[in-house]
Amino acid sequence: MESFILFALIVCVVVLFNNLSKLKTENEKLDSLYRENKDNYNSLKKEIDEIKRQITQPEFVATNTVSKIDAIEIVPEQKQDVSPAIIPVVPNSIEDSSQSETNTISEESLEKIALSFDKPAIAVTDKKESIIAIKTPEPLENLEIKQTSEVEAQPEPQTHEEEIYVESTFSILIKKLEQQFAENWTGILGTAIMVLGIGYLSIYTAMKVSPMFRILILWLYAGILAGSYFFLRKKEKWLKTGLWLRSAGASLFLFGCFGASQIPALTFIHNIPLAYSLIGIGIAINLYIGYIIKQQTFLSLHVILSILILCVIPEKLLITFLLASLTATAGIVLSYKEKWEYHLLIVISAFIVFDIWFMQGTNILTPSQNIFAIIGIVLVSVSCMYMQYRSIYANTRFDRIAFATHLINWILFALGLILHSTGSKIKIFVLFTAAILCLFAAIFARKKKIFWLYHLDGMVSFILFALSIIILNDWKVGFDSIACGLYLLVITCLFVVYKNKEILLHKIFLGINHVLCLLVFLFFVVNINPSYDQIYITNTFATLIVMLLMTLLVPVFCVVKKEFLEIDSFIIKKDLSLNGVFSILFSILFFVSWYHTIVISFYFPLLFIALLWCSLRFKFKTNTFDFGRFTFFIITTATGLLLILTDPKSNLDLALALGIITVITFNWFVKLFYNDDSIIKTFGIIGINALLISLTYKYLAPYDIVQIFAWFGIALLNHEFLWIQFKRKTLTTENQILLYGFCLAFSLFGSGLFAYNTRFLNTAEIGLIAIGLSIIETYILFADKIRNKSNDVISGWGKFNILNSEFILFNALVFGFSCIQINYIPVYLGSLALITFFIFQKIEKIKRYNLYSFAILMGSILLSIYLAIYEADTANQYVLYGTQAVCVLLSVAYSYLQMKSTKEAGKMFISVLPVNQNLWIIALLFIQVKLVYLAPLFMLLAILNFALILCKKIQLAPESILVIGLLSILTSVFYSIKELNSFTLSAWVLQLFSIVLLIVLALLINKKEFIKALKIDYQIFINIWLSIIMFSQLEHKWLPVFWAVTAIVNLCLYYKKIGNKKEISIVYYLLANFHLAFISFTYYESKFEFVYLIIFALLALYIFIIYKYIEDFKSRNSIIIYPATFSIGLFLYLSFDKGILTFFWILESLGLLILGIILKEKYFRYVSLSLVGICVIRLMFFDLSNADFLIRALVLLGVGVVLLVMNTLFKKYKERFD
Repeated sequence: MESFILFALIVCVVVLFNNLSKLKTENEKLDSLYRENKDNYNSLKKEIDEIKRQITQPEFVATNTVSKIDAIEIVPEQKQDVSPAIIPVVPNSIEDSSQSETNTISEESLEKIALSFDKPAIAVTDKKESIIAIKTPEPLENLEIKQTSEVEAQPEPQTHEEEIYVESTFSILIKKLEQQFAENWTGILGTAIMVLGIGYLSIYTAMKVSPMFRILILWLYAGILAGSYFFLRKKEKWLKTGLWLRSAGASLFLFGCFGASQIPALTFIHNIPLAYSLIGIGIAINLYIGYIIKQQTFLSLHVILSILILCVIPEKLLITFLLASLTATAGIVLSYKEKWEYHLLIVISAFIVFDIWFMQGTNILTPSQNIFAIIGIVLVSVSCMYMQYRSIYANTRFDRIAFATHLINWILFALGLILHSTGSKIKIFVLFTAAILCLFAAIFARKKKIFWLYHLDGMVSFILFALSIIILNDWKVGFDSIACGLYLLVITCLFVVYKNKEILLHKIFLGINHVLCLLVFLFFVVNINPSYDQIYITNTFATLIVMLLMTLLVPVFCVVKKEFLEIDSFIIKKDLSLNGVFSILFSILFFVSWYHTIVISFYFPLLFIALLWCSLRFKFKTNTFDFGRFTFFIITTATGLLLILTDPKSNLDLALALGIITVITFNWFVKLFYNDDSIIKTFGIIGINALLISLTYKYLAPYDIVQIFAWFGIALLNHEFLWIQFKRKTLTTENQILLYGFCLAFSLFGSGLFAYNTRFLNTAEIGLIAIGLSIIETYILFADKIRNKSNDVISGWGKFNILNSEFILFNALVFGFSCIQINYIPVYLGSLALITFFIFQKIEKIKRYNLYSFAILMGSILLSIYLAIYEADTANQYVLYGTQAVCVLLSVAYSYLQMKSTKEAGKMFISVLPVNQNLWIIALLFIQVKLVYLAPLFMLLAILNFALILCKKIQLAPESILVIGLLSILTSVFYSIKELNSFTLSAWVLQLFSIVLLIVLALLINKKEFIKALKIDYQIFINIWLSIIMFSQLEHKWLPVFWAVTAIVNLCLYYKKIGNKKEISIVYYLLANFHLAFISFTYYESKFEFVYLIIFALLALYIFIIYKYIEDFKSRNSIIIYPATFSIGLFLYLSFDKGILTFFWILESLGLLILGIILKEKYFRYVSLSLVGICVIRLMFFDLSNADFLIRALVLLGVGVVLLVMNTLFKKYKERFD
């Protein structure tokens, strides 16, 4: 059964291949016919385009002169027996194209063609279709036709009997697909899929036979795939496919060899040696197939498949590992004659992956087996390494892939040793020997000028030496000693490669030097404390001394031997020595270790090291020693200061202070730091001042007055030292600025301390201290006049002495706030402001006193406001009011001094001060005056400001008057809302008096044309203010009366030209109507009917006035009549009985009709009639069913009469509506 299926598959493949060849031949013929027809079609299309071009020329004119075209070629009918099913569209396409081209000609041109063509000229026939005959036009008189010799000499058309072979489109497509399949890498995927399909078919077949026959079937398929290569290699395009099929056959054979002993369904071999021998045969055949192709892709693929097969074996035996190592070695050796770097890289990587996989799990090799495994690894590694030393690599600088291969090979070697290590102490000698051999190999690569290999093996040799040193820990050597050994190794290598001018290796070892120094430093940082558990540590203190000396000797040796100056450049800053920098760090760790180990104070050795680095910098002028002496200068100074502050008082403080002074002095005379003369002196100045601060804090803290003068003494010391050095010209500008900055800082701190200690001092002490400090500050303020007699130019700090004027002012403020009662402080501040402003006027250099005087005056104002808030309820009100009055007078005097000032800067706040004074007075009024009095007072304040501005006594923006007036309005409004419907007589008088004052102010402003920038209509504000007051205080039944009265008053004002806004009266008129319509019904009572009669009368009076006297009112009929009609109607609806409502509405409609007749407004008639319609509907459907009998009768009667009157009026005055 299985053989029959296989035979059937083979027969199907042969039949399909034969049919494909026939189909290819037929399609090539069809393609040749298609091309011939296409050429004929293109020639015909060109002739039609030429005719069309001639017709569309502008010179074309129809005449009787016609020159006939001699001959036109006729496209013959094809004689080929072509199946219609294969090419049915070629004639149709020609016909369609001809018709589409012909249809583009205009109708006029077609008529001319029809008149000028007398016989058919073109005939194209086919089995089904024919092209419509077109008559050839005779040439006209003005038409130029190019007669070519080719047309005249054109031979008679002949029918070609022979067949022309043209390749078909389908054939071309098949060829393209064939080319893509044969040349594209997707052939790999196709091959894999085919193998997979065969594998599934084989598995299905194999389920019916024994395992041995299943293996034989697989090998049969493998043979078929491999044998197909000999059939396909004859075709050039299928050569690659044949190669892939042969590789697939070899892979399938190897799969069978593997399955014969490892896959249960295929296993028939149970003897392990025989099974592995069969697998070895499969691997050998695979490797041979990959080798004979002579392409690294195939050889790499077969090596990977072979190793992959070994990875699938469940048992991890030594023979498996050895077979894998032999496979990798063979794969490497087979490429000896070629430079296949990618192949070597792939094989080594695959073997590393296999080794890692092999060592996973519980099946661990015995020590003796591990020795054989290491031999296998060495075999693979040595074979790969030997490949790199071939002559093909000679005289090469760098080969990226070869370098990666060699590096991964060493990783394989190292990883193999790690994974298969037996744990013996003898391995140190193995590593040391390997390091020496690798070093000689590197030297051999250098002789052959394989430089990249020399670099790599040199680095590997270094790594092996480093590992040998690290493994010394197995011999109980401490990690600290190992760190020293590694550092010595790195330094030695660094000097060797730098001496040999190996740039790359020098960069590498310099990087290693960086990393190693950092790691060693971190190691000592972690293990420096003896309280921690130290494992395998020899002696941290001793090894730190060794590291300190070694790192310090490197920069010293490099300075002595000038050729090594750039050997260990620091990566962060190239002009520093890396080992010198870490010598500084190890020195710091040494002192920390000293602190933990030795009882004697470590400050004195620290002082020695600081002086040593300073001496080295004095001897050797390098940046490394400069950096070192600067670092220890800072550390020594900071440490001494810290010890002074933390240790108890003793004579040691004197020694520490002398040590700090010594270090600062030594460094002071070694001036330059990185070519900068100011840095060392800057830190020296800082250090001395910090020392003075520490001693003052430690010994003078209990004495308040002495401590205050001590700070000012330090300030004077800095000041005098500055002037001494200024005369000698030994300090830079930055140092001078720093000294004066310390002077100012200590003065500031002393002043602050003075202010803080006032609570512990009496008034006399405060006064004397303030006088003493002011004397010192005055001396410093005018020191430039006292000390600088030669008038030398002072740059940078010449104006810093001005700050002492602030300190003097601060002393005055401290005295005032400490010794004067708070109620009188505003007066003191006001007086101080006047004195300060006077000093500003007299002394030119103290310009900021102008600003300070104003700020002090503002402080007096704010303090008076504060006292008004918090002292308002005290018994002594007269003192409070008196101090406020004096403060106001002082502010007026200050304002007067500003106006009389001869300096322009003295008038800086002349426009701001009146604003603040007004705000001050407003705030005091708000705080101390009852709310009812505020509105008239604010209005009086506004009038006062108006008078002062008008008389040019103050410089205040005119708009501020409006702001004060608005504040008066807002205050009145707030009071009115607060006291809702509860005004007393005095409240009415005060609020109305405020309104009168506003009217007076508005009249004065308008009369004097005071504010020209803003055009404000004061009538609006007065009406709004009055309306809010009335709305909040009047009963609601009187509000419509007020709206109506206000509307009439504003209308009269407009009529008298006092007001210019008639819209104000309209608004109040509409308010009256709105109130009447929507609000009044809520408060309607029969006893108040006279009020509503007054409202109606006032509305009628308004209407009368506006129609009688106001003529420049557009649309007054609509604006005036409609709201009144609506409001009265709605008021009637909401307020009166529903039975009599219809009668009132009909009367309203009658009145509207009469108004329409009088005013000749036809829309009134429409509204009137509409209202009548509503009344009739209401009468019929509501009044007759719901109202009383009498009411019904009266309503019916009234409505009837009104309707009759309306009818009469309409008939009589109908013409008035036309």
